[in-house]
Amino acid sequence: MTVTLAASACSAPRPAPPAATSAGPAAPGSPAAGPASPAASPAERRPAVDLGAYELGRSRPVADPVYPAYGNPSIDVLHYDLALDWKPGTRTLTGTARLTVRAARPISRVKLDFGRALKVDEVTVDGTRVRATRKYDDLTIPLAEPLGADEGTVVTVRYHGRPKPVDSKQRRKDISMLGFRIGSGGRAWALQEPFGAFTWFPVNDHPSDEALYDVAITVPKGWSGVAHGTYQGKTTEGRSSTFRWQSTDPVASYLTVFAADKFRMFKDKGPRGIPITYWIRPRDVPKQLPVARRMPSIMRWLEKKLGPYPFPSAGLVATSDSGMETQQMIALGPRYMEPSVVAHELAHHWFGDTVTPRTWRDMWLNEGFAMYFEMQWYADHEDGTIDEFISNIRTYDAELRRENGPPGDYRRDAFGQSNVYYSPAIMLHEIRERLGDRRFWTMTRAWPQEHRNTTQDRAAFVKWINQHTGRNFTKLINTWLDSKTTPR
Repeated sequence: MTVTLAASACSAPRPAPPAATSAGPAAPGSPAAGPASPAASPAERRPAVDLGAYELGRSRPVADPVYPAYGNPSIDVLHYDLALDWKPGTRTLTGTARLTVRAARPISRVKLDFGRALKVDEVTVDGTRVRATRKYDDLTIPLAEPLGADEGTVVTVRYHGRPKPVDSKQRRKDISMLGFRIGSGGRAWALQEPFGAFTWFPVNDHPSDEALYDVAITVPKGWSGVAHGTYQGKTTEGRSSTFRWQSTDPVASYLTVFAADKFRMFKDKGPRGIPITYWIRPRDVPKQLPVARRMPSIMRWLEKKLGPYPFPSAGLVATSDSGMETQQMIALGPRYMEPSVVAHELAHHWFGDTVTPRTWRDMWLNEGFAMYFEMQWYADHEDGTIDEFISNIRTYDAELRRENGPPGDYRRDAFGQSNVYYSPAIMLHEIRERLGDRRFWTMTRAWPQEHRNTTQDRAAFVKWINQHTGRNFTKLINTWLDSKTTPR
């Protein structure tokens, strides 16, 4: 995610230029689907689910220390198969979500995050209809037979309605409302960090549970449906077109994206022929396409410092607000359409997307690195030096900590404030000064390459960097992340 001065509480100047008809929900606790089918007899026991088919989607879910209301550590969703139909005229989303679920511990029910604005039409477990219940933004699905740890099931939810975003209770204005948004003419987009995917599909909405995805978005002919992953093409029947997307690398729910608009698609190639697509509204093409076409050169610059781009495709979709590193398809609003921001969001594909924080306590592990690479890109291509940028942001580090808390223990309503961007960037620069350039860039390259498609936390990073460099950075890192005042 991108941070700007306007989005943060600090007043000091930024060292670089700006990065720049629906049915109502079921009542809480009421049935969300029709009568349950009779219980299966022993001879009709649930068929075995092939968990091995989605092995790359296996995770180690945990409860979140910052936002514990979201996510369920008892389950591990391996794969989401989403068939979504957006009707801009009525602002209605119709969906079928098929989830392949592994029990992370013995369970007798599957509880998912799912927005109360959407009405559930039917729920099945391994093909058998069941009676699910709703309470607030939770959907609880009973199992006819309990699952032991590491056993699997397939849950399918059919639903429809007019999605609504969720109030994130954050001071940062551009993320005060998260999830599915609807704009003029029925255009729609969904961005969600730290949570909000549940506003448009049933999900285990936590970064520790990554999964594989197949997404099909049906929109009126002349519209486009954009999601995360690799574009698989479109089919048109009558007055509708369906756009298909696939993620063969695991994706955290906050890195998913939905966008429906009258986009024009442009194709490009990145390093080693990596396919890139750009999705831009016709009126915005003259201004935004030249920025988007900087992606291949920025990717090559990042690869020199971080190793090969970790995914089989890349892209950019021009949404209506905010900036986000959505996986394989960065999403940028108009005021974020700057090359330095493209560098920031692409850097996240190494720091955040392929290596993801296990909980939101370690957001710094994403944003500190992405901000540092944004500043380095700007120093290499525009003006200034990395030392000048670091010197500038040091001057208001104390203010950031006072207003938002230290970057490793920020206040609950201070998600995405500048303290988790700039303060860890200063820390990284101090590590660079101690290691020297050659060893520092070797370190930044090795971390994402050695931990691809995993979730990590501070303890894992500290242990790894100490072993990798042969130096003990434990005190330095903990001081920079936990101190309420600027470390000397």
